[in-house]
Amino acid sequence: MKFASKLVLGLFPLLGLVGGASALEIRTAAQDSQPKFIKTDTAISGLCIDVFKAIERIDPEIKFNELKDFVPLPRIEASLEEGSLDAFCGLARTDKREAKLDFVDTPIYTTHSILAARADEKADIKNFDDLRKLGDDAIVMVVTKTVHAEFLAAQPGIKVDSGAKDTSMNLKKLLEGRGRFVYHNDFALVDEIKRDNLVGKVKLFPAHFVTEGRYMVVSKKAAPGVRDKLRIAIEKLGKSGELTKIFQAYKPK
Repeated sequence: MKFASKLVLGLFPLLGLVGGASALEIRTAAQDSQPKFIKTDTAISGLCIDVFKAIERIDPEIKFNELKDFVPLPRIEASLEEGSLDAFCGLARTDKREAKLDFVDTPIYTTHSILAARADEKADIKNFDDLRKLGDDAIVMVVTKTVHAEFLAAQPGIKVDSGAKDTSMNLKKLLEGRGRFVYHNDFALVDEIKRDNLVGKVKLFPAHFVTEGRYMVVSKKAAPGVRDKLRIAIEKLGKSGELTKIFQAYKPK
């Protein structure tokens, strides 16, 4: 009887660990980048919020913090580097970022960098050489402090305006004649054109300049196990087709 009692008592801690394990809260943030994150008066929704919910279903031990406001991307990256944020959804992969952050290899979704122009634009742009041939008149506008801005800055012979804080501002400048082209990823650019009611006023060139995945990134200072748990959950969502399903739901038609 004594042995049986000790055995039962010894099981209680194990049962507590199995049944009452606290959720692993993952601190994240939302960027002003629709439809990746969509802000209303009451909440933030969007593609990445749906990804967070899918991850939580796959692994009930994971819980992302509630998001209520947008945070500038440079501050998000700095917070990830210092460890005050654990993870972030939908970041393009660069050597500079890989030196500071851990990337989950399965992409959340894939985008193509494209150009937009006013509907009456006559030039036929298929590549960067076509832009260079237009000279200083071909100002290409891009959102400040983004991977697109860094990429264009490295292209010789292209005049770049990277002063705008968002794509909506660049589209406004485009229609005002303060630039000739807008460079951004197709996913966000098409969505912005529709939300700003600019269909028919702005046209898109079919050329894809850069194709890149958008990934979940994890702070190198995150709690042990965070990266592996996210990796396993995202791999499952990728293999099941759930990530594609979520992306297609937000992809502009």
